[in-house]
Amino acid sequence: MPAVASLPPSAPATARRSRRFSPPSASLRRAASGGGSSWRSERRLMSELERTVTAGATERVIRDYVGTKSERAALAALSRLLMDSDPLAVPFYEAVTQARWFKWSSIHAAAVAALLETNGSAEESRSLVADSAARLESAAEVALFYCDLMAAFSSRGLKRRAMDFYAQLRAMQPPLAGGAKTYMAIIKSLCLVGLAPEAEEALREMVALGYQPDAFQFGLVAKCYGKAGQLAEMERVIASMSDAGIRMGTGAANIVLSCYSACRDHGKMLIWLKKMRKLRVMPTTKAYNFVLNSCPTVVSMARELGPSLPLSSAQLVKKLKSGSRWPAEAEVLQELLSASSVLDKAMVWSETEVKLNLHGFSITSAYVLMLQWVDAVKGGRALPLEVSVVCGVGKHSDVRGEPKVRELAQEVLSRMGSPLRLSARNKGRLVAKRDRVKEWLSTEWSAPVHVESTDQSRNENDQQPFLPKLFREIGQFFSSFVSVSR
Repeated sequence: MPAVASLPPSAPATARRSRRFSPPSASLRRAASGGGSSWRSERRLMSELERTVTAGATERVIRDYVGTKSERAALAALSRLLMDSDPLAVPFYEAVTQARWFKWSSIHAAAVAALLETNGSAEESRSLVADSAARLESAAEVALFYCDLMAAFSSRGLKRRAMDFYAQLRAMQPPLAGGAKTYMAIIKSLCLVGLAPEAEEALREMVALGYQPDAFQFGLVAKCYGKAGQLAEMERVIASMSDAGIRMGTGAANIVLSCYSACRDHGKMLIWLKKMRKLRVMPTTKAYNFVLNSCPTVVSMARELGPSLPLSSAQLVKKLKSGSRWPAEAEVLQELLSASSVLDKAMVWSETEVKLNLHGFSITSAYVLMLQWVDAVKGGRALPLEVSVVCGVGKHSDVRGEPKVRELAQEVLSRMGSPLRLSARNKGRLVAKRDRVKEWLSTEWSAPVHVESTDQSRNENDQQPFLPKLFREIGQFFSSFVSVSR
């Protein structure tokens, strides 16, 4: 029979007496505005909790929700509450343990124990940990539970408690039961705590005992060193992958680039990009973002959208060579542009349309990718009936207000004299018909076209007279209407 852990019989009552009533959580408010399979039921839960005024009423609503909803919906709500450190996660977990479908989860139990400790309920936390460990049937299960406890407590800044669990793990008999799976969990947990040397030692032990780690474990240790600023150690761990017979993949490459970009070491970034090309490891969207977000001159251009903004990749490289305070910035950009893997993945070229998808790209990356894309469209291939740029409406952005990527795309394409305009059906898509795009590409627009930005937020230093601006916007509206109706 599977081991099932719950709070001791006295714990729920104690928790109810000591826990203060909390209003509906911010996490559930985000659930109500987000997506996912259970977001509607979570929104209804939030509405019911808003109407409760006592702790008892809140717990009744939670029990009713867990009792009537599916396992998937209940666990999704629990995970969200735990992720956001919401006090309601504790009574919610108590209700989950009483559900008929409940199966004990090491990750959930560890997360609740860490939350209790954070909220000052240390005795309840220790009781939950002891009860859970006592119900587990094998030393391997206990070892994995300790690893989850290390991860949960360290993620909440409780490093000392996390190391207590590590000491108990090391003292177990037989030592480190569970084999390779336990070692993988230990390495991950030690990296979360920030103990890169101890994690590397566990990696060596794993290899010495005949277990074969994969690139993920090497990557975790390398990233831990990199986040601590120990780049030489990070490089050494990455280099040791080949000694273990593991080919460097995109994951390890991205880790190195992210660490170099954090300290803006363009020289090492350039060497690493060249090494990736030699090993045929193509840059990904993440790598593209890491590299370009660490190029301060390009970042400044994309954010400010000044009058001398380069409108081609050649112009951009030339301007960096002549005006960047960072000597290797232009070379890094050239090396990144020499690989077309990111553009090939973001662009769809079919019989019916050419489409550039900017989802997942930062503002800086979207700017550079658009320059690459225009170069590709000008390459001479026969254009299909429609050309479009998908930039979204900012649903996944952390910045409120006008969608920044859409604003950038409109401004850059407008300065180029492009016929692409916002679609009447999809406000996150710029579109134009083939004939108008061909006419545009045949003109010379490499120099900046000084026109008013399509941005609705006006800059105090760059204001245009009202009537010319109004006439221009009316013209753009009718241009968009004609292009869509054709």
